[in-house]
Amino acid sequence: MFQNETKMEYLTRLVVIADDITGAFDTGVQFSKRGASVQVAVGARLGEEAPRADVVVIDAETRHRTARDAYHETYRIASAVGAWRAPHLYVKTDSGLRGNIGPAIKAVLDATGEDFAAFAPAYPDINRVTRDGCQWVDGQRIEDSVYGRDLFEPVRTSRVGQLLSPYGLNVCECKAPCKLAYGPSTAAVFDAECNEDFHRIARLIRDEGRLRVTAGCAAFAASLPAYFGLPDRAAEAPEVHAPLVIVCGSLNPVTRYQFEYGERMGYKRVILSRRQLLEADYLESEDGRRLLASLGDVMRSRRTLMLDTGLDVPKDEPDDCLEETRVLIARRLGALLLRMLGMEEARDYTPMIIGGDTLIAFLTQAGFPRVVLEGEVSAGVVMFSMVFRGRTLRMLSKSGGFGSRTLLGDVVSERMKGRCQ
Repeated sequence: MFQNETKMEYLTRLVVIADDITGAFDTGVQFSKRGASVQVAVGARLGEEAPRADVVVIDAETRHRTARDAYHETYRIASAVGAWRAPHLYVKTDSGLRGNIGPAIKAVLDATGEDFAAFAPAYPDINRVTRDGCQWVDGQRIEDSVYGRDLFEPVRTSRVGQLLSPYGLNVCECKAPCKLAYGPSTAAVFDAECNEDFHRIARLIRDEGRLRVTAGCAAFAASLPAYFGLPDRAAEAPEVHAPLVIVCGSLNPVTRYQFEYGERMGYKRVILSRRQLLEADYLESEDGRRLLASLGDVMRSRRTLMLDTGLDVPKDEPDDCLEETRVLIARRLGALLLRMLGMEEARDYTPMIIGGDTLIAFLTQAGFPRVVLEGEVSAGVVMFSMVFRGRTLRMLSKSGGFGSRTLLGDVVSERMKGRCQ
């Protein structure tokens, strides 16, 4: 279990159930950076011991599971945490509308016996808004955006309610001002185009006594600490020191654009081959040793290093093969980063992992070390620390679909820019 501090006694105020680890991190940090104690756990490792934190964030790892499996796993977790008697539950969803959103919200309502969930899926700071019940990304309906072209999970509809109603949820679309509708298994989908809209929504559902189950991405969560009775004091964003070593397992086009920008900044981009990504013992081979040596050469030059999968997975590959490929790539990238972090050349580098699959694979192979959420560098980019080989290592993580094209340059602290590329 990961946490940001230790205290003697807690009354857990909030449980967050996320569908992947980057979502767990970027939501948990919204509360830790405001002074709340936060624990992050992986659902499969969830024990019976009561938590010792104001907020417990659970990674259910359901992003890529079937709707049925996602429902049952979320139901299991929501039922298990009922003994903690936390007054609030938050279903963390993807602002790109990927994953099993409807099954997760329905599972939490069924497990808790509640009949209403307030759902605000927008993320205005990165140009994702909900307007008239539809999700828009950078001025496009989401099915026409990069999310509609996602290789593993393309979004087929912009109307949020259509992702909910097939799973037994009664959808109420809410604009400002609005009157809430109530009934069994009701999910209210709220429009939001700026961060103030989240506070308007929170005040409305507070006044209606409907704060028990809420849902959305990290942006809606960021507006809720005071309404949940949690600390709400601002903290400065942590500084990121160059150079970076960036490992990307995401095939999202957003990340491709960010890597192209990084190349223009002078960063070294290494596109790994299918053999390097998929062969189990590659790093132990002669070619694998040569790869590690070449990466060491780059790091001795103190250039920011970007390790990329490229877009080499055929789109006509069967779904079961795509799933196997996704898992293997994440596992190999996690192993490669662990090996690199053991190299002397990497000691002054800040590691960054892009993509939830790669992050969970890395943490798994690292033995699930204690993780501290240090803060949010920019929207969706989380700094966390862990103990690695006897030293504290600060790292960054983000979802593959997060951020502007210039993000890989923007996250570096201004005073460090120009020292290292």
